[in-house]
Amino acid sequence: MSRLLTGALTLVLGFAATVQIRETRDPEGLTGATQEDLVEILDSQKSEEDSLRQQIAEAQQAVDTLGRSGADTGRALTEVQQQAAAIALLNGTAPASGPGVRVAIADPQGTVPPSMLLSAIEELRGAGAEAIQVNGVRVVASSYVIGSPGDVEVDGNMLSTPYELLAIGPTEDLMAALTASGSLVSDVARSGGSAQVDGLERVEVSAVVGG
Repeated sequence: MSRLLTGALTLVLGFAATVQIRETRDPEGLTGATQEDLVEILDSQKSEEDSLRQQIAEAQQAVDTLGRSGADTGRALTEVQQQAAAIALLNGTAPASGPGVRVAIADPQGTVPPSMLLSAIEELRGAGAEAIQVNGVRVVASSYVIGSPGDVEVDGNMLSTPYELLAIGPTEDLMAALTASGSLVSDVARSGGSAQVDGLERVEVSAVVGG
């Protein structure tokens, strides 16, 4: 059992190191970003980074509690494994599946700006999305969206239209966030494109960071 616990703790610490590396790196492609792009990138990262730090802190607390009180090893192992799984989900290092939404954004005239895609990601996060991918690119705390209408880049990957976002989370909340008046669907329409949001019982987010 102690070997299993050690393995789980190593996994948690590995995720923590990955988060720190990605938070401090200078992503390729940001050199040409405008000030507005950079502000949007920083704003979009904050909430998920805070969540990652909280998950890491809770995992470390479980380890500390075990060391101080001699708590039941099996229970401690379960807690650490749960924290490791949650970190992997947020950190984008593991695939995920569950109920959620599929968002299809058509931009036949090349008039939908990158900020619309970023807004969609932020609205999904705000509504409780646990995992998101865009055109096969996993979106995590360090992800960035830059470019110009018809020329959108996510984490160094150039995207082609139509854009497809897959998100796992509370389906009704995710749909409401994207379809309410003044939200993604209406904004995309005003920009000359169209957006369709479908609630699904099962969504597969298969893209992983570094995969």
